[in-house]
Amino acid sequence: MKKYIGLCIVALSVGLTSCGDFLDKLPDNRTEANTTEKIQKLLVAAYPTHDHMAFTEYASDNVDEIISNASYKDRFTEECYGWVDMTETNNQSTRSYWMDLYQCIETANLALEGIESMGGATSQTLREMQAEALLCRAYAHFMLVNLFAPHYDANNANAMGISYVTASETQLNPQYQRETVLENYKHIADDLEKALPNVGDSYYQVPKYHFNKNAAYAFASRFYLYYEKYDKVIECADKVLGTNPVTMLRDWDVLNTMPDGSASQQDPTANHVIAPTLNCNLLLLTSFSNQPLYFGGWSTGKGYTHNAYLATNETIGALAKYWGGSYSSFAMAPKRYTSRNYWSQWRLPYLFEVTNQAAGTGYRHTVYNAFTGDEVLLNRAEAYIMQKNFTKAGEDLTIWMRNVAKAAYRGLVVNEERVNKFMNALSYAYDDKNGTPKASLTSSLKKHLNPKFTIDAEGSSQENMIQLVLACRRYDTLHEGKRWFDIKRWGIEIPRRTINSAGNPEEITDWLTVDDPRRAIQIPQEVVSAGYEPNPRDEVAPSQELIDNCIREY
Repeated sequence: MKKYIGLCIVALSVGLTSCGDFLDKLPDNRTEANTTEKIQKLLVAAYPTHDHMAFTEYASDNVDEIISNASYKDRFTEECYGWVDMTETNNQSTRSYWMDLYQCIETANLALEGIESMGGATSQTLREMQAEALLCRAYAHFMLVNLFAPHYDANNANAMGISYVTASETQLNPQYQRETVLENYKHIADDLEKALPNVGDSYYQVPKYHFNKNAAYAFASRFYLYYEKYDKVIECADKVLGTNPVTMLRDWDVLNTMPDGSASQQDPTANHVIAPTLNCNLLLLTSFSNQPLYFGGWSTGKGYTHNAYLATNETIGALAKYWGGSYSSFAMAPKRYTSRNYWSQWRLPYLFEVTNQAAGTGYRHTVYNAFTGDEVLLNRAEAYIMQKNFTKAGEDLTIWMRNVAKAAYRGLVVNEERVNKFMNALSYAYDDKNGTPKASLTSSLKKHLNPKFTIDAEGSSQENMIQLVLACRRYDTLHEGKRWFDIKRWGIEIPRRTINSAGNPEEITDWLTVDDPRRAIQIPQEVVSAGYEPNPRDEVAPSQELIDNCIREY
């Protein structure tokens, strides 16, 4: 098998100050990484410059097909939404992200080998650089295995993962075998455990664009949550959140004072969301991306979108009902566009790099949060729930909810009794009045959960608390593509449904089942063509019988 990654190392300048200061192209430094200065410069290129946001957001349950917006579809969004093995090769494709992540791994390995060639990590600076390289390598592999393989299952030793690469290329066509997911996770844990004791911020000019200490422990909290090591989730989260977690959360009140209205007013809000001065922003990454257009104040990509019915019944409006409010009771209310039937939250700035001034052409970019303090708090809450420490989980969820709600609602409390009362009054999504699964198009905040690990029965305190933390994370990461990882972890099924001109569900066109192999995104075609083993697929996915059985009139 052959590994496909480019040899060109392209890094984003961490000193981004304007739309023109985007790309700092580095030479291939494999024979020159022999000083701290060269290794430091090399590590700038160990962070991805592409992202998964578009293809995972469109694959998730955060969008429906809008019949009246058919003219705003294209092949890329159709393939993402339909869980199709992707043929599109644009900057946001699965191919681009795969290639980019393996290039980051190559760069991290070059840095590690450079440090070894200098006699090892013998100084504080070199130890911190070594830690950064290990974290970059672990993060890239973590994203690869969680996108292009089934989710981690401690009881499945045969689930096919990806290739974990720990040395730079020295051959023209190196051969790599796919490891198992369990092996991948062990390697990620090894890299993390080597890195965390030495991670530091002393040599960074702009720490928020690197694996600073808080970002490293935030990554660890997410990894250990997926790895089902709940004590470690809490331990790592504590290091980020300290004794006063609210100081590490986003100030939504400030965002509510930003300009409102047209797409041209989006940037002040979005630029504040990704400001490196904010405590809540732990690691910022920059990418080639249309995501600000797809899920911002433009019509681009709105053939499939986060619409009024979905927002009211599953996401923003549905969550606000916990504290007795509506969508407008959030500190930053969503932007609602009735003409195209989509609701948006402005979180991603639209940045344009001009390559031809006369023609007005160039590349679209954005800056996004890889990790935030808000996510870390929810990770810890989920870990407490898995340990059945509902009191501590309720304390964390109370902090999070009070922070996102308007001041008038900040007397709310999250505890076991209130969560049970709220959740047990809700029906499960897509069930009919008799509780028959898949018998309705009706949405609900509450979804049937089918994880590979064990939780208490539906309607129990544990299951109800999990439902709430998943709803909070769904809001917290809206438009960022991270919902897809909870879809995989928790075995949440997704119907593909059309929304008619009245704004209501009309019919189901597809269904992502619990064990649907399409949950593991397909390896890029040219990588498979070169001999790399693809992910399995059903001959007909899904079956016509399943589609016929699922289609219902609303």
